[in-house]
Amino acid sequence: MENKSALKLFIMDNGFLCLVVLLTQIFFFGILFFIKGIWFEEIFYFGFLVFFMLALFILIRFYKTGRVYEKFSLKSKLLNDYLIEYPRSAFEEEYNLMIEEMIKNNGSREIEQKQDKKLQKVMIYRFVHQMKTPLSVLKLICENHSEEEDYKKIGRNVNTIEYNLNQILNIYRLDEFKNDFVSEKVLLKNICKECINGLKDYFISSQIYPKLDINEDIYVYSDSKWLKLIIHQILTNAIKYSNSTQTVSVTVKKEDDKVYLSIIDTGVGIEKADLRSIFELFYIGKNGRNNADSSGIGLYIVKKVSEYLGHKVEVESKIGKGTKMTIIF
Repeated sequence: MENKSALKLFIMDNGFLCLVVLLTQIFFFGILFFIKGIWFEEIFYFGFLVFFMLALFILIRFYKTGRVYEKFSLKSKLLNDYLIEYPRSAFEEEYNLMIEEMIKNNGSREIEQKQDKKLQKVMIYRFVHQMKTPLSVLKLICENHSEEEDYKKIGRNVNTIEYNLNQILNIYRLDEFKNDFVSEKVLLKNICKECINGLKDYFISSQIYPKLDINEDIYVYSDSKWLKLIIHQILTNAIKYSNSTQTVSVTVKKEDDKVYLSIIDTGVGIEKADLRSIFELFYIGKNGRNNADSSGIGLYIVKKVSEYLGHKVEVESKIGKGTKMTIIF
């Protein structure tokens, strides 16, 4: 048997049987010795015969059931790996039937889960899009009364609701990534400029100034749509946690065979204790709890999409001095 742990399991399972046979032999021949006066040679002969038959029985059992023990020691996530090819006994056939039934039941559950998830996704998409219509009306009303303070507050809260609805859509879109991924040559300056332009209103309303410092010819191979989502999210966070009149810088440097895209703000920064957890879903750090716009979704999406794209995200931050998020290609 290839797997030592499986052999050990088989021995442990059959060790009790051998012990019982040994104790029975001692007890039985001990009684016969005192009652009948059986000699040592006879005891040895019959004892050898019994243990020979026992060893033969164990070997046959090992041949017929040993592979089941080997399957017990597997650590595979695939149920098909637990099936035994060409069963040698009725025991192995019954074992295979049990695994096949588990595979069948598991397949049925997976189909049901996929159907439920699909239905859930359709409902979420419909709900979000239905919510966007009244939000657009509210935004238009707020824009028509942009000089009034109460409407400004309403406008900010409408933007927060719209942002969180988009975050929910982005989470559900993660499942579509593998079917929607296209690797292409991406000019970083162009894509960063698009992201900044897309957040122009947010920059203006927050009185934050973007600064772009990227050479025209620096490029990477990635998916432009998903990469734009990452950059957009990091820029949104940089604006959110910066104070008015501060600057958000976007820089790129190339070292050896790697490209580093950094988004740097001089805002409130992130607590050291929060740094290890900021990419977890729904995790909101100390500064995030002080900000009503925080949802604990954005950086989770950044981390997941970066992993799917094969990129790495690093973060450096100091309280009161700002945060530097770097995407490594």
